[in-house]
Amino acid sequence: MELGALGWVFPLIYAATLLSSTSLALTEDGIALLELKGTLNDTRNMLANWVATDESPCLWTGISCYPDDHRVSSINLPYLQLGGILSPSIGKISRLQRLALHQNSLHGVIPNEITNCKELRALYLRANYLQGGIPSDIGNLSSLNILDLSSNLLKGAIPSSIGKLTRLRHLNLSTNFFSGEIPDFGALSTFGNSSFTGNLDLCGRQVAKPCRTSLGFPVVLPHAASEEAGVPTKRSSHYIKGVLIAVISAMGITIIVLFGFLWLCLLSKKERAAKKYTQVKKQVHKEASTKLITFHGDLPYTSIEIIEKLETLDEHDVVGSGGYGTVYRMVMNDCGTFAVKRIDRSREGSDQVFERELEILGSIKHINLVNLRGYCRLPTSKLLIYDYVALGSLDDFLHAEEDRELKWSARLRIALGSARGIAYLHHDCSPKIVHRDIKSSNILLDENLEPHVSDFGLAKLLVDEDAHVTTVVAGTFGYLAPGMSIYVHVD
Repeated sequence: MELGALGWVFPLIYAATLLSSTSLALTEDGIALLELKGTLNDTRNMLANWVATDESPCLWTGISCYPDDHRVSSINLPYLQLGGILSPSIGKISRLQRLALHQNSLHGVIPNEITNCKELRALYLRANYLQGGIPSDIGNLSSLNILDLSSNLLKGAIPSSIGKLTRLRHLNLSTNFFSGEIPDFGALSTFGNSSFTGNLDLCGRQVAKPCRTSLGFPVVLPHAASEEAGVPTKRSSHYIKGVLIAVISAMGITIIVLFGFLWLCLLSKKERAAKKYTQVKKQVHKEASTKLITFHGDLPYTSIEIIEKLETLDEHDVVGSGGYGTVYRMVMNDCGTFAVKRIDRSREGSDQVFERELEILGSIKHINLVNLRGYCRLPTSKLLIYDYVALGSLDDFLHAEEDRELKWSARLRIALGSARGIAYLHHDCSPKIVHRDIKSSNILLDENLEPHVSDFGLAKLLVDEDAHVTTVVAGTFGYLAPGMSIYVHVD
C-alpha cells in the first residue's frame, strides 16, 4: 500500500514542477524584446532589467503593455545613447502601437519586418544614423498616425505606398538623402516642404521644385496608314516634293537675311563700342556689388524682399556680437524670423574662396546645427542668414539675471545634442569640418531646450583624411582650441 502511494507522489511532483516552469516562462513578446536587446549597444546599461527570468516584460524599462493580455503596446527608449542595429525581431511584437527610439545612435537599415506591426500608430526614429531606404511595404501600416524618420542617413526614393496611409497626420522625412520625385497622391499630397526639407535631390510639387522628367519630350505619334488618310500614294509623293521645295527655298531666304543682318551689326559695332563700354562697366560693377545666394531653395521669399529687409537693418535689430561680427534679428513681413550675421570687414578674404566654402557649409543640415539659409553680399558688407533660435545662447541662458531653472536632464540633453552636432561635423560631412571654437555662447537653444551648434561655418575644413587644411577664418580672436597648438601649425 505504501509503495502504491509513493507511486502517485512522484508524478504529482513532476507535474507541479512542469506547471511551475510553464507559468514562469517569458512571453513571446518578451523573447522578441530580448532579441532586440541583443542587437543594441547599451553603453549606459539602461536595459539591465530586461532579463529572461521574468514572466512578463511589462515592468521593463521603456515597455508598456495592454492590461488584459499583457502584450507589449509601447517601446519608449529615446535619449539613451543606444547604439547597434534595429533587429528584425521587432516584427514579432505584432500588437505594438508605439515605437520611440529617437535621439540615439542606431545604424543599419530599418528592417522590413517592422511592417508586420499592423497596429503601429507612432514611429519615432529621428536623429539616428539609419541607412538604406524606407521599407517599400510601409503602406501596410494602415493605423499609422505619426512617421518621423528625420535626421538620419536614409536615401533612395520615397515609397509611394506612404500615400496609402490615410490616417497619417504627421510626416517628417527631413534632413536625409532621399532623391527622385515625391509621389503626389493620397496622404503624401497633404504634406508640404517642411516634411521633406534638407533632401537636396528630391523634387515635386511638395517642395516646389520641378523634376527634370516633368519637362517631358515631344510625343512621337505613329504614322497614319495611307488608306486611313484617304490620299492616293502617288499624289502624296508629289505633295511631299512640293513641301520640300518650299522649305528649302524658305531656308535659303532666311540665311540671306541673317547674313545681311550680321553684316549691319558688324558695321555698327565699332561705333557703339566706346559709348557702351562705360555703361557696361558701371552696370557690371553695380550687379557684382549686390549678390544673394540661398541654399536648398527653402527660403519662401524673393531676392528683392530679402535684400530690402537686409538693407534696413540697424542698431535697433542687434541681438548680439561675437568674434566674427554683429548679429541682427531680421523679421519678414509674414513674421518669419532669421538671424543675420554681418561679417567683420577685417576678417574677409577672397570673395571666390569665401563663397565656395559657404556653398559647402550651406549644404550641411542636422537637427543640432544652426541652419545656414543663405548669403548676401551688399556694397558695404557680407551677411550670413541663419534660422533664428529663440532662447539665444547657452551662455546667456546660464547667466541670465532672472532665475531660470535648468534641470540635470535638460543639461544632459543639451550636452548630448551638442556632441551629436559636433560629431556630425567631424565624421559625416564631406569635407569634414573642425569647429575650433566650441563654447557656451556658440550653443543656441530653441523653445524645447534643444541645442543647435552655431558658428561652425567659420571654421577649418578637413579636405581629406590627411592633414591638408584650408580655412577662411578659424576661431575667436585670442582663442585657440586645446590641442591645435600642438598638432597644427598656424601661419
